[in-house]
Amino acid sequence: MRPFFFSGFLLACLFCRCLSCCEGDEPVLKRVAASMDSMSGLHPGSQFDLKHWKLTLPTNAENGYEGKPREISGAELTEGFNDPHFYLDSTGSMVFWCPVVGATTEGTKYPRSELREMPELGDPHKNWVFFGSHELSARCRVIETPSNPKIVIGQIHSYKGQARPLVKLQYFKGRIEALVKESPNAGRDLKLRFPDVELGSDIDWNIKLSGGILSVIVNGTEKRVDVLEGDKAWEDQTFYFKAGVYPMDNDGDITEGARVSFSSLKIRHEVKVTTLLQILDQASD
Repeated sequence: MRPFFFSGFLLACLFCRCLSCCEGDEPVLKRVAASMDSMSGLHPGSQFDLKHWKLTLPTNAENGYEGKPREISGAELTEGFNDPHFYLDSTGSMVFWCPVVGATTEGTKYPRSELREMPELGDPHKNWVFFGSHELSARCRVIETPSNPKIVIGQIHSYKGQARPLVKLQYFKGRIEALVKESPNAGRDLKLRFPDVELGSDIDWNIKLSGGILSVIVNGTEKRVDVLEGDKAWEDQTFYFKAGVYPMDNDGDITEGARVSFSSLKIRHEVKVTTLLQILDQASD
């Protein structure tokens, strides 16, 4: 069993580079700067264990909002990375900000400021498998939404084949929904509804895959799905967790976007030693 626990002043030149390509975002960046100033000397990696994650930003390597999104390694996150789209607020929470005009990853149409789990440091091809028990838990608040207020805050994502998400946890007009993919080879989702949460209120959530059962808990309400009943092909997949802000919106100006703060983020993997060799072999396929 190996648990990982995840609970700055940004140089002015970074803001200047952002402002040079997004002058209309000045009010947004001022709010971010004020919050970051109050946490001078700190960064997300100083308060959260981020070495087994990588970050995808809605900006490119030149801090513009077009082209290929920039990725930040776990080592960079741990060593002090800070950005207007990923920073600590005055409470010590880790904040993700994503404007709807942001850069998008290949094969997707929406931007994101989102962490992707890296079970094997530096190697995105090696992920965890269906066997064992795998759990992601967090406490977060949705602070700001775009005009299409659907925001993904957590995922279990598959890696092989069409690489579909097994489950996406999303906030939509105060509703908390878990979209469970019935098959890794088809697009149909099973929607699980949870009690509503007001904008800015705490969302305590947990996503766990153990023994073929997917468990989703939101603010004390639990729902379970036997994923193999949908398609036994899930058993042959490999997976990784994701957390952050992934808005389902790409239409608007530079000031429109999604902002989510995390006060806690925790991953837990538990695997029997007798299945370890089988898991390593499958994960490297």
